[in-house]
Amino acid sequence: MPEPKEKATETLILDAAMKVFTQRGYDGARTEDIAKEAGINRALLHYYFRDKQTMFNLIFETRFKEFFGGIFNIFNSDKSLYDKISLLIEHEISMFIAHPDLARFIIGEVATRPERLIEQGKKLGINPRAFLESFEKQVNQEVKSGKIKTIEGRQLLMNIMSLCIYPFVAQPIIRTMMQLDRSSFNNMMEVRKKDVYQFIMNALKP
Repeated sequence: MPEPKEKATETLILDAAMKVFTQRGYDGARTEDIAKEAGINRALLHYYFRDKQTMFNLIFETRFKEFFGGIFNIFNSDKSLYDKISLLIEHEISMFIAHPDLARFIIGEVATRPERLIEQGKKLGINPRAFLESFEKQVNQEVKSGKIKTIEGRQLLMNIMSLCIYPFVAQPIIRTMMQLDRSSFNNMMEVRKKDVYQFIMNALKP
């Protein structure tokens, strides 16, 4: 098990690597760029990671597991639809606050190689279609009972994810337009958790 100092350095390198991969793409990223972003020399970087492919694989697999694994656990629970929506919003926004480049990183890489989504899902034992069907079934039950207005489960899910993800994808634009530093932006996103939940609840009222 890595010592705390080694773990901190490893995390520092991976965070820097994700930022560089997000900005330049895998092909355009160089190990010297990652080392510079992390504030270390290349020798130390190579002490922890043999090459950029190793870093990329670890980042993608780790972040994929944290993000999609969390969503799967929420949808696979026996909680009410409303609790699931609240937990989904909390999970997504908290993940992106903790990892500011994650949204653009995952979207960019999955857009480049869509099969990665299925490949990583299989590794984690996650079937996206299965949990989507489960969510749709629960939404349909709420619609039939008259508790929410008529809406498709997949449309509802896209609405929730769009409201959570878009501000982080467009973060450079939003921060520039609103003159926000990162701390102020993150505070706004914390408030947004409640705003998005209330927005969705109001939209679902029959």
